[in-house]
Amino acid sequence: MPDNNPYKAAYERERLARKKAEKFLDDKTRSLYDNIVQLQTTVRALEETQEQLVQAEKMASIGQLAAGVAHEINNPIGFSLSNLTTLSEYVQSIVKLDDMVINSNDTLEKNEFITQYQNLRKTEDIEFIKDDLQDLLGDTIKGLNRVSAIVSNLKKVTHAGELEMKACQINDIIEESIKVVWNELKYNMTVEKYFSPLPLLACHSGEIHQVLMNLFLNASHACDEEGLLIIKTYTKESKGKNWIVIEVSDNGKGMPSEVRKKIFDPFFTTKPVGVGTGLGLSVSFGIIEKHKGTIKVASEEGIGTTFSIHLPLNEQIKSTETL
Repeated sequence: MPDNNPYKAAYERERLARKKAEKFLDDKTRSLYDNIVQLQTTVRALEETQEQLVQAEKMASIGQLAAGVAHEINNPIGFSLSNLTTLSEYVQSIVKLDDMVINSNDTLEKNEFITQYQNLRKTEDIEFIKDDLQDLLGDTIKGLNRVSAIVSNLKKVTHAGELEMKACQINDIIEESIKVVWNELKYNMTVEKYFSPLPLLACHSGEIHQVLMNLFLNASHACDEEGLLIIKTYTKESKGKNWIVIEVSDNGKGMPSEVRKKIFDPFFTTKPVGVGTGLGLSVSFGIIEKHKGTIKVASEEGIGTTFSIHLPLNEQIKSTETL
């Protein structure tokens, strides 16, 4: 017979309602928790993006300033080189005149002018000046030409206001980046380059410069004396795509696995406090991703580190003549 106890039926309805409410509350709690986790992840991503944008803005400002300084320096360097070249020609004329007088000395009548001229040559050590002057002018012209080359490379590296990708030769970009940071490398690094002929690549050259210079400086900081920086370039086909590969290797301290896992995280750095921001590799990672490429690291403690950059070749650019 059916149970017609009204109290028991009411109790059962209340129990079912409470169970349904508890399940509803549990579902809402889980949903809220998932939303909070997702929100925290979004906030962290936004913070990282903000820091990268701040860094990018700083780099853009520095690039604009450097480009302006390079432009201002170019003018005095230009006319200084022109003046020194003209001065070198003037000196040659004076040297020829002196040679003529000295070589004709035996045929000229001994007079007061000749005697005074010979005495003055000895007093002023003209022979030494003639020997040293051409070397002095030559070294000065070489030095100014080197400054001019550095300024030219600096302008190429900054590319202030660069908005569109342009066809570039990666090997040239590497050479220019090395020259810009050479003052940091020359004291403790030997640089070996193994470049393969490469097709042109569509890229933001200023950003690629930024990535390469960061890797070169990191390599220098990872090495003590007798550091070795090896740079290789080649093309590779993988997953149906053609890639330009840049490998940057050093024989420095290397990194343990726990450091390798965090190397591209924003603000992570193994450098002492006050040295570096911990954003260099994070920004570099973002730049390579922006170019639809990849950057990976392989490292072993006490052996060294290798960064491998893969940049996809644009089909239209790829068909351009290889430089």
